Amino acid sequence: MSTTRATYCRLCEVGCGLVAEIDDDGAITRLRPDKDHPVTAGFACNKGLLAREIHHDPDRVDRPQHRRPDGTFADVSWDDALDDIAARLGAIIEEHGPSAVAMYLGNPTAFNATAGPAGGLFLLQLGSDRIFTAAAQDCANKFAIGELMWGSSQVHLIPDLARTDHILLLGTNPRVSKGSFLSVPDPVGRLAEIEARGGVVRFVDPRHVEPNVGETIQIKPDTDVYLLAAMLCEIDRHAGFDPDGAARVSDLAALRSFIGAFPPERVAPIVGIDATTITTMASEFAEAPSASAHLSTGVNMGRHGALAYWLLQMLVLLTGNLDRPGGNIPSTRGTQPAPRSHEPGPDGFQDTPWGRYRPTSGGQPGALLGSMLGDSEHPIRALISMAGNPLLSIGGGEPLADAFAGLELLVTVDYYRNATGELADYVLPAADWFEREDLNTFVQGTQPEPYVQWAGPLVEPRGERRTERDIFAALAERLGHPPVFGPDADMLAMLYDGALAEQGLSMTSLRDADRGVALLAPTDPGGFLDRTTADGTVDGDPAMLEPARRRAVELFDEMAAEPTDQLKLITRRTSHTINSAMQNVERLKKGAGADNPLYLCAADAGRLAITDGAKVRVSNAYGSIEAFARVDDTLRVGVVAMTHGFGNVATTGQPVAQRFPGVNVNALAPVGPGTFDPVSTMSQLTGIPVEVEAV
Repeated sequence: MSTTRATYCRLCEVGCGLVAEIDDDGAITRLRPDKDHPVTAGFACNKGLLAREIHHDPDRVDRPQHRRPDGTFADVSWDDALDDIAARLGAIIEEHGPSAVAMYLGNPTAFNATAGPAGGLFLLQLGSDRIFTAAAQDCANKFAIGELMWGSSQVHLIPDLARTDHILLLGTNPRVSKGSFLSVPDPVGRLAEIEARGGVVRFVDPRHVEPNVGETIQIKPDTDVYLLAAMLCEIDRHAGFDPDGAARVSDLAALRSFIGAFPPERVAPIVGIDATTITTMASEFAEAPSASAHLSTGVNMGRHGALAYWLLQMLVLLTGNLDRPGGNIPSTRGTQPAPRSHEPGPDGFQDTPWGRYRPTSGGQPGALLGSMLGDSEHPIRALISMAGNPLLSIGGGEPLADAFAGLELLVTVDYYRNATGELADYVLPAADWFEREDLNTFVQGTQPEPYVQWAGPLVEPRGERRTERDIFAALAERLGHPPVFGPDADMLAMLYDGALAEQGLSMTSLRDADRGVALLAPTDPGGFLDRTTADGTVDGDPAMLEPARRRAVELFDEMAAEPTDQLKLITRRTSHTINSAMQNVERLKKGAGADNPLYLCAADAGRLAITDGAKVRVSNAYGSIEAFARVDDTLRVGVVAMTHGFGNVATTGQPVAQRFPGVNVNALAPVGPGTFDPVSTMSQLTGIPVEVEAV
């Protein structure tokens, strides 16, 4: 006989409600969409429904593993592993200081309400501030602008999908990636509803990403910031700024001066669309009864993510669409947003051997990880990677692998011995989201239909898997630090009960609620600026953005001088994988999911004498890889695309992934001083100049 338990998916920000069927032996026999979930209502994607295969995968790490001198791994006891790790950490700190220890937090920690706090607290107890996160590869620009404008990395205004007449979507792929900083089930269906009521849905992307809804303006990669500046310039000189919105911007003259340098006619050849299209986009956005805007990783991962996100806020505000029905509006939160980690002015920047930059949410630039590992004076000597795979997620390729191999201590806490784990001294098995309790904290404030959801463990941890909170508490105790979240502590209640109380909730009430769900009353638009800023205005000339504005001017001139046939590499999301997390799922390796080819349009393939399926070399100043070509006319001319998260030729801990290894496209990503956004620490992982040739 089987039992059924409600839970929710933790692969992406939608958090779709699921129902698990569990047999008498504690095996999860089936996952299905939860049709009775009050918000997601039966929506779920193929990847979420395959999560049970990860839970039961015999290749999972179920016991601590120790790397032997010959490079093979052997199971060891938890006590032996933790004792040795603690002893080695203690010795490194005693000899070299706490900054010799660093931590990397991967993307899944965003969907684990206890892992990130436990790991961050542990590093704080050690006295180190060298923390790296996946945010510097996908969304730190938004964190930085949230801190600048609204006082928190976690405060963002979202499109009012139910009422908007016009939505502008830059660098987003809702069919595959669903949404980022916009937590909505069935996003394509919601966009179709806008069209059905006569509204406009407009995508801006180098690739025609959505076949059935809206139109796509195919611009050149990494130029969205200039398009937004040109739209603002056009609105200012013709339609005019909304008077109420303009009154809310201090030093509007400085903003006008900046955008005035980027009129549509000057910007057109850089962005790759004609000036008339830009002026039409601007006027239609400004003149719509209501308009909203959203940008995502396709913009975030370029060189101007922070500035582009700030200009998007200005576009919405100066057309009268900020905090009004149909525009971009705040959403109710069940938990409180984090305070800003660094001041938004010049004092928030740090002078380092690798240049001046502002740590975002306390995180260091991923593009500097290799530099910090190899620093001659104060190198990182020990690295703990939690729920991440920095070898494949961060640029650096083989030099980064060599740096990892040279560490005095490398520990991974994960489901698998992934590519990074192959170089580790210890691989510690983490409990998955069927085996722990959780709270959907990351998406608070980004849900059109706001709610809080708790999920309890459905089954006991398989093998000797442990939660991250238990692992770091045990390590802290061995290093002489009393655990804040001990084995008997109610960690979720300690962290979140105070904030939940403002909504009349608690962890106790959520644990007793049907499906662990509590719907929250929507926030009515109006009054956001007065509630959020000191004087109800936003700065039109923030000092924090001066490096980004200067960089935008310099790079504009650089792009103007590029050869007309310069190819630019962008990232491509697919329905077969999510970063490097699902590379060992056999069912996702059928057909197109088996590899990560180089996609290019027919015109570029013909110019380069490359046929579909041919082997090609892709190279630049940072690296060189070989892949197979796939002709794809959804790409504009001059743009090639690859999916990241592959490169598992040596990943013996994931045999399926090793059979379908693909190549590590991030070996081509710029790394080192000057290659990242100094305002937000964002790496450049899209719009990368490359050369392509047949092999």
